[in-house]
Amino acid sequence: MSAAAPPADERTGSTLIYPAGAAAPSAEDSPRGAGGTWLFAAAVVLAASGIFWWKNRGGLAGARRTAGLQIEETRALGNRQFLLIAACDGKRFLLGVAPGSIRLLAPLEGKEPNHEPPAR
Repeated sequence: MSAAAPPADERTGSTLIYPAGAAAPSAEDSPRGAGGTWLFAAAVVLAASGIFWWKNRGGLAGARRTAGLQIEETRALGNRQFLLIAACDGKRFLLGVAPGSIRLLAPLEGKEPNHEPPAR
């Protein structure tokens, strides 16, 4: 029995050791550059998740802006019809909403009314 030297890796020049009975992979089995593919995919996934997280956190703290349109209150009238109060740029509006239409019923002025129950 003679001990043969383990094969050297052509790309790095280092010695590779394989388990007993296993054949050394040929150059066709592992294409050149295949190791970088998973690294690139992982970098893309990390970048996408970082962008998603950053956008959901509001971006830069100084660049945050308040929402321009807000629904302050809604009341159901039945049969998929609603009244709602919408605020936009400091102005408030009473809107009527029905299937297939939204109508401006009245612009509202002044502060929101007090919703406390009347004293008895």
